[in-house]
Amino acid sequence: MGQVRTVQDVAVVVGSERVTVQRWLKTYTESGINGLLSVNKSTGRPPIINGSAREQLLKELEQPEGFKSYEEIRTWLKAQEGVEASYKVVHDTVRYRMKAKLKVPRAVGVKHNEEAELEFKKNCHNT
Repeated sequence: MGQVRTVQDVAVVVGSERVTVQRWLKTYTESGINGLLSVNKSTGRPPIINGSAREQLLKELEQPEGFKSYEEIRTWLKAQEGVEASYKVVHDTVRYRMKAKLKVPRAVGVKHNEEAELEFKKNCHNT
């Protein structure tokens, strides 16, 4: 007992900032121990690409033709959903939050012969 006399002393002992300890004391006086123990989740800023726009975008991404670029997605969002989002927001949302990838076909050489490819596949024996 008698280790601490001021809010600053408490902050040093618990390893927090003085302002944090003062906020804890204020919460305790206003709401008691239940107020201190309750976990309040911050709502944060709402996403630019909201639920309905995201659902529509996911449907479009599932189509076989898909999108060729994130700029194309930005244009589509602006035209169809009225959502104006930056390239970074579109890329992060599509790639990391929706776990989707753009449908970009591989490049085909100039000498590529479609008929020869089909003939090869037909005559190839998979064993």
